[in-house]
Amino acid sequence: MKATLLALTLLLVATPAAAQSPRTAEEQTVALGRGVNFGGILEAPDAVDRAKHLDRSLFKAVRQGGFATVRLPVRFSNHAGLTAPYALDEGFMRHVDEAVKSALAEDLTIIIDFHHYRQMDGDPLDAGEGRADLSDDGLRERFRLIWQQIAERYRSEPVEKVLFEIYNEPHGKTDGDVWNQLVADTLAVIRKSNPDRFVIVDAGNWATAWGLETLELPQDDRRLIVSVHNYAPFEFTMQGASWIENSAGWVGTPCCSKAQIAKINEPLDIALEWSRDYNRPIFLGEFGANSIAGYEDRVRYARIMRDEAEKRGFSWAWWDFSSDEFGPWDYLAKKWRVELRDALTGK
Repeated sequence: MKATLLALTLLLVATPAAAQSPRTAEEQTVALGRGVNFGGILEAPDAVDRAKHLDRSLFKAVRQGGFATVRLPVRFSNHAGLTAPYALDEGFMRHVDEAVKSALAEDLTIIIDFHHYRQMDGDPLDAGEGRADLSDDGLRERFRLIWQQIAERYRSEPVEKVLFEIYNEPHGKTDGDVWNQLVADTLAVIRKSNPDRFVIVDAGNWATAWGLETLELPQDDRRLIVSVHNYAPFEFTMQGASWIENSAGWVGTPCCSKAQIAKINEPLDIALEWSRDYNRPIFLGEFGANSIAGYEDRVRYARIMRDEAEKRGFSWAWWDFSSDEFGPWDYLAKKWRVELRDALTGK
């Protein structure tokens, strides 16, 4: 243990923190531009098997498609020890390292997003997930110590190109006052090694615009970007989704009527008003429609969401990039679903 601590101390001394960016959080949010999520890879229960999809060609396709940012969801909690010090698995972390390296090589911004900690949220565990023998407070301490390792590992990466996202879609046991405290405590951990890193904070209530009502941020930390997700109209975007109960009854729902566009705009307007009231920039971290919906309707929806988000000054990331369910990029055929790509990045 002493040798491990000594090695970690020497590493931190030898690895300087990244230089401060002259950008404001607002300017950094604009620079994120149009992005995509690399969903279904490192946040999946079988992430180690899927990590092979994170080859350099995927990042090249992102850049060639006209996108500027990759949001990388990672299920860190499933690749860390169940007892203190909750060490992250080095073999798994090398996949994250390679993703960061590939993104930077393609001049992309990458967001490292802590995604899915089922036990901390109070949700049923997925197949293969280990259960830690910890209280709710203990689980949140484990979360902070995992973040300490992530933050220290990437402390020297450029702050304008590598961002941290504290946690995806807080809900259940990780919502309300608990979330506000966890944000403050985790930021304190991150700031020890990354005082100037831009950090994304999700709204509560599954990162919905309605979750902004209870969100409280440290007032003196001005290098924060707030994220909301918007899958409205849900009956269209999630029709037939295997992970949503009763969604089979939505199959065949078209898009986009005036009433549906109103549903799209409502959370965006809530987020815009909150942004103006609290002087915090907004990143639309997720939106998308799955492939059970009609393709032409999905294309129409994508263009409407893109335009409505950008009209309000929000940068954004489509869910997701290369899956059969959502993506504009066909990973196996190595070609674009052209109309969907153009709806997101074309004129």
